[in-house]
Amino acid sequence: MGVNDDDPRGFAGRCEYAWCTTEHGATVHPDDEVHRSGGVGFSARVRGGAERGPGIAADVEIGILRRPSDTENWLVIEVAGGGLAMTAEGARALRRALADDPQIQAALSP
Repeated sequence: MGVNDDDPRGFAGRCEYAWCTTEHGATVHPDDEVHRSGGVGFSARVRGGAERGPGIAADVEIGILRRPSDTENWLVIEVAGGGLAMTAEGARALRRALADDPQIQAALSP
């Protein structure tokens, strides 16, 4: 994992993950040494699954996260300081459902 014995946090130099944008070794706090992708942001109207009403306009960001203690990459969907993280397998299942399920396709069509 890009480990260097001279760095007590376990990171130095280039990261082994091509998608990681963290400047390992240049961060202020060890908790900042997680592997993060650049992310993709967009605006959307959102609401909690149990909420009613029109929802609220919010900035949404999607990216990949891998903490030093993780054994796999996680897809993170962040909305207004909260969010959801799912495994890569979960993200692949979500992608398949969005692309292949005819009911979802019909409901999301313009």
